[in-house]
Amino acid sequence: MNKMPFGLRCIAFLKIAKGAALAGVSLGIFDLVHRDLNQIAVDFIAFARVSPENHYARILLEKAGLVEPGTLIKAGIATSLFASVLLLEGLGLWFGAWWAEYVVVVSTGLFVPEELWACVQRFSWTKIGVLAVNTAILVYIVRIVWRRYRERRERKRSRHEGGSSRSGQAAPDKGLL
Repeated sequence: MNKMPFGLRCIAFLKIAKGAALAGVSLGIFDLVHRDLNQIAVDFIAFARVSPENHYARILLEKAGLVEPGTLIKAGIATSLFASVLLLEGLGLWFGAWWAEYVVVVSTGLFVPEELWACVQRFSWTKIGVLAVNTAILVYIVRIVWRRYRERRERKRSRHEGGSSRSGQAAPDKGLL
C-alpha cells in the first residue's frame, strides 16, 4: 500500500478543519433562529465598545431587525450541507478512499471558473491568491488521480497479460475499470 503524499494529507487536514468550522457556524446560525437579533446586535456593539453612532454599528442595528427566521434556516441548511461536503472530502482523503480524490477534483474544479470570473469583474490580489491556490490544488489532485488511474490500468493489463500467457489464449477484454 502506498503512503499518502504529504500534499494530499495537508489538503485533507484543511478540508476537515474548514468543514468543522463551518459545522460550528451552522449550529450558531440555527441557534439564532428564535432569538432577538436586535438585542444581540446591541449587546455585541456594547461588548465591542463601539459607539452606537458609528456608521457600521448603525448599519448592523438596522439590518439585524430585517433578518427573518426562514432566512436563517436556509442559511443554516446551506452552511450545513457545505460543511458536510468538506468533511466528506477531507475524511475521505485522510483515510485514503479512492473516490475522495474525484470528489475533490469536481468540487474544486467547480469553483475555479467562478473565481476567475470574479477576478475579471473586480480585480483584487486576494481573489487572485484564492484563484491561484485553488488552481494549484486542482492541478495537484488531477495529477495524482491521473497517475493512480494509469497505475491501476497497468496492474490490470499486467494481470491480464500474465493470465493469458499461461493458458496460451488471449483473455477477453473486460475494460479498464
